[in-house]
Amino acid sequence: MILDKLPKIKTLRWIFGDQLNANHSWYADKCENTLYVIAELPQETNYVCHHVQKVCAFFLAMEAFSKSLQSRGHKVLHLTLDDSAEYVSLKKLVEVIITRTGCSIFEYQRPDEHRLLSQLQELSSQLSITTKEVDSEHFLMPFEELPSHFRPNTSVRMEMFYRKMRKTF
Repeated sequence: MILDKLPKIKTLRWIFGDQLNANHSWYADKCENTLYVIAELPQETNYVCHHVQKVCAFFLAMEAFSKSLQSRGHKVLHLTLDDSAEYVSLKKLVEVIITRTGCSIFEYQRPDEHRLLSQLQELSSQLSITTKEVDSEHFLMPFEELPSHFRPNTSVRMEMFYRKMRKTF
């Protein structure tokens, strides 16, 4: 099995199928001690009903992105749905990879979905290694800046927010 032959590394970086951004700052430099993991997960195929073509498109994009990163000199582990089928949860798969690589740092891009964010934050609190959440760099405004634009218990019109964004950018 593919997980039996993992290299010993220092940093494990997790990438989800909607985070395939070749311009992310993670990829600016190559590091021999960093392994990027892109995994087709069973939990991502069945948490809601998806059209099979959408799932296939995501998986093909993940495979192509993995190959692209590898061609640029990065260490990448791409797990197909068959490779990850025995792991019923993201948590279990991450724990196995951490154990087998002997890494001391686990990093992930902040997921856009609250469901995945909760899973990763819970996992991070249980790991005995250093964990780090980084911005996905999908949006013009970093996530940390949102509270300064959207105050609790107030009504916000998106029109005003968009006007601010246009002035800023």
